[in-house]
Amino acid sequence: MEGWTLIFSDPQPFAVELRKNQLESQGIQTLLLNKRDSSYGMFGPVELWVPDGQKEQALSLFSPPEQP
Repeated sequence: MEGWTLIFSDPQPFAVELRKNQLESQGIQTLLLNKRDSSYGMFGPVELWVPDGQKEQALSLFSPPEQP
């Protein structure tokens, strides 16, 4: 997807939804891409994408705090 960067992927939709909500609360656009198998519903990832220009800001929210 041109102009978008994958920043998180997980087979559990709720894990991706939590990160999505965290990003959107900081004003970062998000896009969810569900690649789960439609027949079984338990195989495959759900992906979280952000615009290329917001990648660094988004990843900084997921990074652990730096140690002094």
